[in-house]
Amino acid sequence: MGLLDSVFGKSKVNAANKKVKAAREANDPVALEKALTGAITIYQSIGSDSSVFKDALYNWGMALLYSARLKKQDAEAIVLYEEAGKKFSFCLVAKPDYLAAALDWGVVLMELAALQKGAAQVASYALAKEKFTLANSIQKGVASYNFACLHAVEGDFDACKAALELARDYGNLPDEQDILNDADMQVAKTQDWFDDFITSINAPVVAEDEKANTEGGEAKKTGTVYSKTQVKTDGFKVKYDDK
Repeated sequence: MGLLDSVFGKSKVNAANKKVKAAREANDPVALEKALTGAITIYQSIGSDSSVFKDALYNWGMALLYSARLKKQDAEAIVLYEEAGKKFSFCLVAKPDYLAAALDWGVVLMELAALQKGAAQVASYALAKEKFTLANSIQKGVASYNFACLHAVEGDFDACKAALELARDYGNLPDEQDILNDADMQVAKTQDWFDDFITSINAPVVAEDEKANTEGGEAKKTGTVYSKTQVKTDGFKVKYDDK
């Protein structure tokens, strides 16, 4: 593929992303569904020899995730979640260290598991853990809050608390209200330690790998501030260092 084709492909992907973003911000399900349909058509048109192929795959996966959330029937949503997972899988084949694909695939699996039962649900949670582990291996601590949610739904509240504290220490938490409204956190909210943790969010904490950057007793923040993921509550939250 020539340079002009790659540039044109990137332009098309960016334009599709902007339309989806605008529709989501307008909080208009009808407009969003229309934007997603158009965006998916564009992502499908990007050839595997294009320099933006992996990004088209990633955004295609995100579009399928957003589409799944619009469905009222669980069966329809499950199909879309599974298709989204495939796109993130292909994206990671194209770029094994694609952080957003690893993290958002884990989120897709968490949302899919919530619609499943029995062995299928257990398998989805196990695979979500695998993807969050991959994300953490690409960028240390980025999936801490995701792990907290996974531990919460599995009833391991000690591990949930530890993961929340780690997410806090890495500056990796969603907004306080997002945590309180998070469906995965509802059971954890009944734990004795939860309110104290929420209170601790605004307390100054220095992550271990940031202590070396401390001068005069005041920590110098060096990393990007993260929240759970770009798709947990508002569909696109985390600021990634790399895509």
